[in-house]
Amino acid sequence: MLTITNLDLSYPGDEPLATISWQVERGDQIALLGRSGTGKSTLLAAIIEGSPAIIKESERIAYLSQQPALLPWATVIENVLLGFKLRGDTQSSDTTEKALNLLGQVELGTHAHRQVALLSGGQKARVALARVLLEQSDLVLLDEPFAGLDRSTRIQMAALCQTLLASKTVILVTHDPRDAQDWLDTAMVLTTESIKGPYRLNEFASDRALIQALDGDL
Repeated sequence: MLTITNLDLSYPGDEPLATISWQVERGDQIALLGRSGTGKSTLLAAIIEGSPAIIKESERIAYLSQQPALLPWATVIENVLLGFKLRGDTQSSDTTEKALNLLGQVELGTHAHRQVALLSGGQKARVALARVLLEQSDLVLLDEPFAGLDRSTRIQMAALCQTLLASKTVILVTHDPRDAQDWLDTAMVLTTESIKGPYRLNEFASDRALIQALDGDL
């Protein structure tokens, strides 16, 4: 699905980051851990934008960034369907029905025709998540998708992702393994020197083990 060979995550003039090689197989679902500034978001951006160091089996990628990229003046349902509009895809009644069903599953069914600017931060995060879940992409990149949600909602959204992304290849960037421990089994750890793993995600159940991993001590 994804082959990365000697990809340099550094920016000119900044502190050096890791040069990584990583093979992601079709169907892999992986939590990508790492301290802030190690280049996790930079890695996702490189996968999306393309690089001579990256070979992808599929060019269609669903991506959820740290900040929901929503149109504040548009309605919730219009934002969920935005990808179809931008690509010029036909928006069938079936697609709209699926979008409305997803909004119900993220507990925003009664907000479908509400302007996004009127939503809370957590509600906006759920709109962005519904949009990603609607896409029929083989590779799904999630960058801290639950960061703006309370703990109980995080658990609900992780369960929803587990169900709806069961057949997809997923890379989930997170600082907190608890966001994924009921969904994902495998973790990789990105440091400023290298990418390490795979690990069992439950190896980081304790804070001490997580800190050791993030410091590159495992």
